Amino acid sequence: MEIPTLSSATEIPECYWTAVGNIIRERPYGPGGTEIRLGTKHFAPGAKVYVIDWFAGTCARVTVIGLHRKSKKYIRLVIDVKLVENLRPKLCYAPAVIKKIHEHYSPTRIKWLTKEFAETLCKTIPYWQAELRKGADAFKEIPTSYRENSAPYITPEFQHRDSFLARLWINLRFLLKG
Repeated sequence: MEIPTLSSATEIPECYWTAVGNIIRERPYGPGGTEIRLGTKHFAPGAKVYVIDWFAGTCARVTVIGLHRKSKKYIRLVIDVKLVENLRPKLCYAPAVIKKIHEHYSPTRIKWLTKEFAETLCKTIPYWQAELRKGADAFKEIPTSYRENSAPYITPEFQHRDSFLARLWINLRFLLKG
């Protein structure tokens, strides 16, 4: 029997900060939302998902990793922000999830998965959800309390409603900075 050496006993496992949430239990479906569906097509209700990325210019979708409801394998998927609830920042140690994170991020961009980024996701996504519930008047004005406490990932450029090309240019500049 081999005794672990000091170096192997003190190694820190690979981990990344992510926003962890749950898939909503019930959601309206069909014309006028008359039918109620449990969970989503790919995730069971209440399933734990790791939010690893967002589309800051569109404010409507996030990239998540979670356990598929039928295959029971981890999948990476882009879903609507309205389908995620109970967000909290957490360190992810799961090897299968870390493998999916490496598939999504390049070695230079993976440095973005910091505690501050996870906290920003947890703070921003509920704001997006509230604004999307408002409908057409959404995102016209960002509340003062939100602006004062915002993280550096949210720039004033995203506070204005711009054309598609303007948003695309903003997103490209944002990505090239990192």
